[in-house]
Amino acid sequence: MRRYFLRIPYVCRRRISLYITTRNYQHCSTNTLTNVFKSDTWVLQKPSLKYLPAKEQETAYYNGRSVKPFQFELNPQNKSIYVTDSKFKSLLDTTLQQLYHSQIKVKDVTQESKSLFMDSTWLRLRDYIYEQLNDSKLSSPVTTYKPTISQSIQPTEPHNLIAQLRSIDKVSNETWSSILGTAPKPEQIFKHIISKTIKYINEKEIIPNRLKTSDTDDTDSIDILNPSEWFPEARKIKRHIILHLGPTNSGKTHRALNKLKDADRGYYAGPLRLLAREVYDRFKKEGIACNLLTGEEVIEELDPQGNRVGLTSGTVEMLPTSTEFDVVVLDEIQMMADEDRGSAWTTVLLGACAKELHVCGELSALPLIQKLVKLTGDKLTINKYERLGNLLVEKKAIGKNLNGLKKGDCIIAFSKKKILDMKLLIEKTTKFKVAVIYGSLPPETRVQQAALFNNGEYDILVASDAIGMGLNLSIDRIIFNTDMKFNGKDLIPLTDSQIKQIGGRAGRFKSTNGKDGSTSRPTGYITALDHNVLESIKNGMDAPVKHLESATIWPTFQICSQLMLRYPPGTSLSFLLNQFIQQMEKHPDKIYKLPDLEDKLKSLSIFEHIRGISFNDQLRLSSAPIKDMPLVKDAFRKFCYTIAHRHTRALLSYDFPFELLNYQCIDNDKFTLEQYEALYNIIMLFFWLSNRYPGYFIDTESARDLKYFCELIIFEKLDRLKKNPYMQRGTSGGIRSLYIKHRNL
Repeated sequence: MRRYFLRIPYVCRRRISLYITTRNYQHCSTNTLTNVFKSDTWVLQKPSLKYLPAKEQETAYYNGRSVKPFQFELNPQNKSIYVTDSKFKSLLDTTLQQLYHSQIKVKDVTQESKSLFMDSTWLRLRDYIYEQLNDSKLSSPVTTYKPTISQSIQPTEPHNLIAQLRSIDKVSNETWSSILGTAPKPEQIFKHIISKTIKYINEKEIIPNRLKTSDTDDTDSIDILNPSEWFPEARKIKRHIILHLGPTNSGKTHRALNKLKDADRGYYAGPLRLLAREVYDRFKKEGIACNLLTGEEVIEELDPQGNRVGLTSGTVEMLPTSTEFDVVVLDEIQMMADEDRGSAWTTVLLGACAKELHVCGELSALPLIQKLVKLTGDKLTINKYERLGNLLVEKKAIGKNLNGLKKGDCIIAFSKKKILDMKLLIEKTTKFKVAVIYGSLPPETRVQQAALFNNGEYDILVASDAIGMGLNLSIDRIIFNTDMKFNGKDLIPLTDSQIKQIGGRAGRFKSTNGKDGSTSRPTGYITALDHNVLESIKNGMDAPVKHLESATIWPTFQICSQLMLRYPPGTSLSFLLNQFIQQMEKHPDKIYKLPDLEDKLKSLSIFEHIRGISFNDQLRLSSAPIKDMPLVKDAFRKFCYTIAHRHTRALLSYDFPFELLNYQCIDNDKFTLEQYEALYNIIMLFFWLSNRYPGYFIDTESARDLKYFCELIIFEKLDRLKKNPYMQRGTSGGIRSLYIKHRNL
């Protein structure tokens, strides 16, 4: 095989046993080569086929043929039942031909993706049959074979296939009728037995053996079960990992950022887009040239020579592990245990190519980091910090009548409905003006609400745990409305870490000089609306540090691409991810854990069936920020078809409900906050895709105008809120009705 002809030079250096090496492709047509790589055996280690004739070991031997190639070519001296019983021979040949075209060479893409390596399964099946037909003592097992009910339902003995087919009369018609669900005929019984045998060989022999191959490619040079070895470039560097660990408001991130400012090449890896933007704005205000890199927004700054400047502020997920840095700051390291996004923190900790990696976060992460650093072989320095200011838990709850509320208080609730209920109740029963912050609000709206609270225009803040990271808030007192939180499935108690993270937002340190030149350290206070909740919060604040046990891990883009070399073209990404999970779960070391695959598979199901989306595109799209809203999911599906069809489209060319972006809708309760939140997420998803597919998703200027207008309406709706839009959420109204209206357009 010629290296330049196949155009995959790296393949030629690998220890691969290719089925196609027995043929000369020098003068083959393009279609012939295409068919070769559509075969599921092109990189498969050749299975043991001791009895199958050499020419039949090429699956192309059967393509386009009629009956004759499905016959078995036996020696003239052969006296098996296949030679002596013409009816048996006809049934076997006809059944194999039918099953070959219905199960092996399936034209329907959706069916084809359900069973992998079927060409190999076919070859192994015929090898089994050749072995039995060439056995001179075949008559003995055929005569003595005693079929069982279980073997009749699900054959598991391919080495006895001929004997089982010859003995179908030993099973009563009533039994066959129950198994087949219809009046039994010999051809139906043959089809049932052989079809089930094909499935058994595929699932119990071919696929397991395929996963054990060791010579198919050089991915074995990387230990898939050892994530620290996924990043060979980082392992070449003697990194210095410097920990900055302490409670909220201890100045740990501030110290790390000071190190970043002095670097020529550096990256701030923040947990949120608004935090990355905050650091970017801070650097710009201080006259430090800096880039911004988030999933939805990219701003590149050039130096006087026209080169991209060396410092970047971005989100954790966007840090390029292939780029060398002098300093990287990784913020909120305790997030590496988060089942949803934790793998991004683990990837940066293990794979960032940085001379100095400054890691900020809670003390709970220390033992786990020490274990991981032992695996990477890096130098480790530990800095521990104390809180800059006092934090006290009050002895009494303020009561649900809210009489004890004071300006500067922040009430914590854990659902949009409760947050907006509380805002309306406070503004109705007191003279206080209330700002709100929760996760699904646009980051820009959260910043606006925070600013109104910080500068005193609004008196009270009602928020979710979204305030735990990212926003500087002048909160005097944190008031917990509850100590329970819904995790998407069940209502569960807040963890000690969550209580400390949220409670620590009270009394944020501000360096203010007194008349005597001293620096004041404000005291933060914590309480609750209910006495029982207050007791739970007090216990959480006083609880000892609970150390993280494992870091969430997920295969990187590069690892998935290398794993894919073990499988044939057309293998689904969901199959690949399931195989990865099965291998990782067998690993004895529990220092790593895997996220729940359910949400990822839901995202994959949106686009995995769409023809024209490459494997690399599937990998890229699998990390898209898709909110669990029907309208957003439907929009993402339409965006995926744009990619599959290689179209070029602006956001306004899609039939989304942009008619909602109208000033007249602000005071109309028919158009809810949730509808605008969904629309905002669609716009941001368009930006995310435009950064990755700039040739397909264009006119970002118009999209940015829509974004600003959507943010404005959300802000105005919050400001003019008269009743809770989440009080009554029927399945036929609101966001649901918008989805039904637009999903088929």
